Amino acid sequence: MRTIQSGFLTRFCCLTAFILLLSIPARAQETIDVGKTGWDVKRPVIAAACEIGCPWGELGEYVQKAMKPYGYSVILCRNCNRSLGPKLVSTKDVPPPLDEINLNDGTNVRINAKVDFGITSSAMLSSAYNGIGGKPGQYRNLRLIAKLEDPYYFLVAARKESGIKDFATIKQKKLPVRIVGSDGAMLAILNYYGITPADIEAWGGKMRVSNEEAIKGEFDIFSGFMASPALNPESAIWTTISQKYDLYFFEFPEELLKQIASTSVDAELIEVHHSLLRGVNRRIKTLGRSGESIFARDDTPDQAAYDLAKAIDENHGDLKWFIRIYTYDPLTVYKNFGVPLHPGAEKYYREAGYLKN
Repeated sequence: MRTIQSGFLTRFCCLTAFILLLSIPARAQETIDVGKTGWDVKRPVIAAACEIGCPWGELGEYVQKAMKPYGYSVILCRNCNRSLGPKLVSTKDVPPPLDEINLNDGTNVRINAKVDFGITSSAMLSSAYNGIGGKPGQYRNLRLIAKLEDPYYFLVAARKESGIKDFATIKQKKLPVRIVGSDGAMLAILNYYGITPADIEAWGGKMRVSNEEAIKGEFDIFSGFMASPALNPESAIWTTISQKYDLYFFEFPEELLKQIASTSVDAELIEVHHSLLRGVNRRIKTLGRSGESIFARDDTPDQAAYDLAKAIDENHGDLKWFIRIYTYDPLTVYKNFGVPLHPGAEKYYREAGYLKN
């Protein structure tokens, strides 16, 4: 009798949950027609990102405002983010359907228009043009307009209560550590100390711990290349974890740091200063990366590229008001790891005296 009742209750609960799920309204989302777009009508579409602090989102707003005095009405594509921008610009494509990540970021409108130019990280633009891992780049028609500096850091930290202060101890004691950030950098660190992911699992630890698990305290090692005190979606986890838990930040041999840097076009040896985050109580030698790039296709009219480069320069003082630490450097604005500069932008930088060779 109990078995029958239990089965009935299980089916009843499942049916109730299903009915409740159906009663939850879907998050509003729509595709809108924005009319005629393109450089010829001064209504170009830019591959940007969300408006809740996404770097490419706020830089998209910056470009939109900067171009207005020149008669341009820049249209922001809010879901042309992540790795999508270079491809969409290169192939003159329309934005993809909205996905769950877009909706979680508050982006519920998709525009139905071809993308003309975009914003992405300097490393992603380089990979799109030059290729990566020996493979040639797919998007050779991309051209740089401007590179803006935007520093973030590679950091690795352990929960202080674990007592771990070096990876040699992990191997020596076969500690069952739970690791957040099992990317190439972390694999290089483990390999340097003679540890494999299989070792970590065999000792009772765990690779690929999620950020959600980390927030609940289910971690021992926290690692990543997006460390920053800024609260944009990509970096906010560092502030959350460092404020919630006591951390010890590692410092690695320069030899190892150079190995990790060799796998990325934009990583360089730097020093993190005291108090970048809670728990950073000394200067730490590590790696840094910097660069967000505004880019376009090679068929972008020279005058439009010139206007864009000029508008970005003339309004670069506005960059200090965003949540990321953006700066405009006349010595680097026209360089992006071998990606060609658009002739229109080049003309402006020569007139401004930034580009002299």
